[in-house]
Amino acid sequence: MYIVLLALLYVLMMMVITSESILKGIMILLFGGMIIALVVYLLDTPRRSMNRRMAEAADERDQHDTRADE
Repeated sequence: MYIVLLALLYVLMMMVITSESILKGIMILLFGGMIIALVVYLLDTPRRSMNRRMAEAADERDQHDTRADE
């Protein structure tokens, strides 16, 4: 996923550099950056939910272990 992200950022920067004016370049950078950020956020959702589930399972194990010690 990181190689694809780097490729998208490279394409975005080339579009900004070759834009006709500074204003167009800034707009391309802003909107293109937002789109890339949204795609990365959506593609990273499964990993975040897995990490959340693992953290909740660890908390439950810790609570269960402290109850067993009493």
